[in-house]
Amino acid sequence: MQRILTTDDLRETKQHGQPDFPLQYYNDDTRDFYDDQIDWHWHNEFEIVAVSEGAVVCHAGQESFTLNAGEAVFINSKVLHQFTAQDYAIMPNIVFSPEFIVPEQTVIYEKFIAPVEKSTMEYLIFRNTCEWQNKVLELLSALFRDMSAGNVNELKVRNILSEAWLVMVEQVRHLLKEDEYRNERNSSSNRVKLMIQYIRAHYMEDIRLDDIADSANVSKNTAMRYFGANIGVSPVDYLIRHRIGISCKLLKETSDKISHIAACVGYDNTSYFCRLFRKHVGLSPKKYRGF
Repeated sequence: MQRILTTDDLRETKQHGQPDFPLQYYNDDTRDFYDDQIDWHWHNEFEIVAVSEGAVVCHAGQESFTLNAGEAVFINSKVLHQFTAQDYAIMPNIVFSPEFIVPEQTVIYEKFIAPVEKSTMEYLIFRNTCEWQNKVLELLSALFRDMSAGNVNELKVRNILSEAWLVMVEQVRHLLKEDEYRNERNSSSNRVKLMIQYIRAHYMEDIRLDDIADSANVSKNTAMRYFGANIGVSPVDYLIRHRIGISCKLLKETSDKISHIAACVGYDNTSYFCRLFRKHVGLSPKKYRGF
């Protein structure tokens, strides 16, 4: 099973592309990920994700939406996002540096790249029912087709992406505003990252909602509100899910006793851990280990 490797604040650690070609193409199949879920993460790069088969629910920033086959989404830099498939989804996608299209310190960057990167726009969906969005989808289809063939023409890739980018920017200039909402979004997002960092560093301990909230210097109610807006679950629910995810890994990769694994993820009461595990995974820890 594949996993998204992140730092404690959910920043993805993988390098996408190379310094001399900072763009990477992927063709993800959600069935290759645990529970058909590409877990929460963020990165400094832009990302464009399409769906070629199936359907996927995308959680980006503070919103959730479904992408069906033939649709795509642009995800802005530093935006927390996650993908979950009810059945399955095949998702050709590219992750690329903002400087891939044109370097910083240029007029083109300042006029066409920076306004997107610094804007309030967390994501943008492309559906084929809209003429200009369909044009972007056609360009992305050509780009993905060329990259999947393996014999990459770097200049052609940049030209196709630049054309798609220009179509997008010309249509959404009214969204490209740097205002108080962005500052508030960044504040809540950064606080959530601090709380997640605390959870991942202390999940094996007996931590409470008060501890999680204190780690970001916010009240319990604010912690609940920020998590709900950015992640879609409460801090305690995220803690439980993280603990269950770690325990799944330990069950598969070690022969440790279930009681020991329960203690390793913060549960001294093995029976309670087993009930939680069954609730979230659908199997007992013992059956999951042998599955």
